[in-house]
Amino acid sequence: MTEGQRAAEVPPDDALVLTQRVAAPREVVFEFLVDPDKMLRWMGTKAELEPHPGGKFWVNVNGSDIAVGSYVEVDPPSRVVFTWGWDGSAEVPPGSSTVTMTLSADGDGTVVELRHEGLPGGAGDQHSEGWGHFLPLLADATAGD
Repeated sequence: MTEGQRAAEVPPDDALVLTQRVAAPREVVFEFLVDPDKMLRWMGTKAELEPHPGGKFWVNVNGSDIAVGSYVEVDPPSRVVFTWGWDGSAEVPPGSSTVTMTLSADGDGTVVELRHEGLPGGAGDQHSEGWGHFLPLLADATAGD
């Protein structure tokens, strides 16, 4: 675990919850969740984002695994909700789970809470590891902006 990151929690409803403190204001962090160019500074090799309810969420995460879903809620600068799944996956198909990212002011920084719901049992650990990798990268990317 990196500095500023807290352990993943599994609440009673089986949602994956991780938090990460980021040394940037919410307005800056928010842009890294909805702007394709800024998204690529912390996750992905290509992104097509349409940040409005019903808009496309498409991120080629690592050159071969593509996350596909749509935005459900976009509430600047405090919250982004989008569906999530993997292109070509039967276990976690496109749009089959939901990611909620809540941004809370914390002094001169922001606490990012990521809540990933609707994952089948076997996929939770893999997604915990993945988000645990990418949230510190978000912290690094936003700190320099």
